[in-house]
Amino acid sequence: MMPDFSVAIIGTGFAGIGMAARLKRAGVHDIVLLERAEALGGTWRDNSYPGAACDVPSHLYCFSFAPNPGWSRSFSPQPEIWDYLRQVATDEGVSGHIRFGQEVTAARWDPAGSLWRIQTRARAARR
Repeated sequence: MMPDFSVAIIGTGFAGIGMAARLKRAGVHDIVLLERAEALGGTWRDNSYPGAACDVPSHLYCFSFAPNPGWSRSFSPQPEIWDYLRQVATDEGVSGHIRFGQEVTAARWDPAGSLWRIQTRARAARR
């Protein structure tokens, strides 16, 4: 049984990392990020085909609280964006809140407890 948290975030792509970072900056530290894979990054982890890159100018495709003036190109390649996400998660103290290998199988509102009940299944790591 998973312990209770004030906030549960499903996924560690841009939205999940950004939400966790902003919550921590607002003083909310009782959070967990549930990630079914064994690494963070969402789309930028999963799509590593040749030529994968951002279709938005990179200076616009970063968090306002973590600008990156060092993008190598105007439309940065996938490995660079994935590195950026990992660095932001580390710099913002989000990494320690991630539970890898946790596939969310159900989320049900519990009106009596006024909270969400989230069910997960641990996934075996791929090698």
